Amino acid sequence: MFTERINYAWRVLATGFSFACFFGGGLLLALTVFPAIAVAASDPYRRIRATQLVIHRTFRFYLTMLETLGILTISVKDGDRLSDGRGRLVIANHPTLLDVVVLMALLPRVQCIVKNELWRHRYLGGVMRWAGYIRNDLEPEALIAACKDAIAEGRSVIVFPEGTRSRPGEPLQFRRGFANIALLAGVETQLVVIDCQPVMLCKGDPWWKIPPRKSNFRVTIGERIEPIVLEPDQYRSIAARRLVRRLEDYYTEQLAHG
Repeated sequence: MFTERINYAWRVLATGFSFACFFGGGLLLALTVFPAIAVAASDPYRRIRATQLVIHRTFRFYLTMLETLGILTISVKDGDRLSDGRGRLVIANHPTLLDVVVLMALLPRVQCIVKNELWRHRYLGGVMRWAGYIRNDLEPEALIAACKDAIAEGRSVIVFPEGTRSRPGEPLQFRRGFANIALLAGVETQLVVIDCQPVMLCKGDPWWKIPPRKSNFRVTIGERIEPIVLEPDQYRSIAARRLVRRLEDYYTEQLAHG
């Protein structure tokens, strides 16, 4: 019992330290490394690639630090499916705050769809632009075109179809936006299942509310969906609803069987 209490106290302190490193390190990179890349790489393509590579390696280091501190463990199944360098639409469930960090650590070239608030952020706005990320307030046609162009250039686009972190015990509810991207962009879709047991940093929880034991992230690189071509007499809205239901069922089944 005493040992468990010591371990819990250590993980609370380590979690606080890791959050400080995340925000402090992110601010430091935003003020130093990323502006230097923007100046050195005048070509937009090289600038985007270099910025995304720094983010990828930083997140890999960060996850290694979390594992070393004893906060969590991470296991990846069939990770080689992401190693061919091709761009895809990557769909993942969203149980924790760390999901995007995990995915960007696995994928060296990632395009994110970010909130307009981040795009206009005093310190992070430049990073969003230098990394070539996509604003979520674009017109639908422009958003689809940006996703399609990024994937054609070999960058994967991450989308969380829930739109926000899920709550433990509640059924998955996917929004239709990802389905419209998949149908209109005509690209491959890679499904990724993220399971965290016991769950940590879920929606509504403060950073210091950690589980009684170390969390294990299990990331499964699952089914791959080939580009979907609509028939001339097929309505996109109906196809989108079918795709949403199909993926809700898929993720529910995968998570149920763990």
